Amino acid sequence: MSRVGRAVPAVALVVASGAWLGAWLGVEAVHAVAARRGLPPGARRAGHDPDVVVVLGCPPRPDGSAGAMQRWRTLIAVRTSARARLVFSGYAREGLPSEAAVMAAHAVDVLGCDPRRVRCEESARSTWQNVEFTVGQVGPGQRLAIASSPVHAWRARRYLARQRPDLVARLVPADDYRFGERWGLKALTVLYDGGRSLGLRWPGGPVPRHGAPGDRPG
Repeated sequence: MSRVGRAVPAVALVVASGAWLGAWLGVEAVHAVAARRGLPPGARRAGHDPDVVVVLGCPPRPDGSAGAMQRWRTLIAVRTSARARLVFSGYAREGLPSEAAVMAAHAVDVLGCDPRRVRCEESARSTWQNVEFTVGQVGPGQRLAIASSPVHAWRARRYLARQRPDLVARLVPADDYRFGERWGLKALTVLYDGGRSLGLRWPGGPVPRHGAPGDRPG
């Protein structure tokens, strides 16, 4: 093989490696930025822990066990606060336990969360409804965090600003972004939620219809 022939695979490998590294860093950057968006000034100050953590739902596995995305969202919720009330949201598909119940069980049985801290909202069929049906759990003066992947949680914060602008000032961050964590799930979220959110700029953009069936990441 000629010198040029040997060089072609090496160049291709370098190009492929560079593209992969760029994609990896790009996905991380999107989530790092999203984790800071839609929060009021000063929300990240020390001591601003949430009183309520709303956990956005997503479907369980076909056998009713917690899927990878559910496990990640539940982990984010549990590590966000050791004392806050955790409100899991999500409806039940036919023949399966509710999304909320599956995540709540994972929090208690696998992650060791105190069951007295756990609440379930089992009617929401969309991210819009996840927010709408759980904000009543936030009492006067209480702080609120939204637990999901950073990109998805940012969209939910935009929805909160539409539904309950009075609560935006009480938003605090969840412990949702950690460099390198669950990269595959982050990439899926960027592909789905990032593309879906192109027309939903903060604080402008169209208002999603109540209960829109497509308003949920897979």
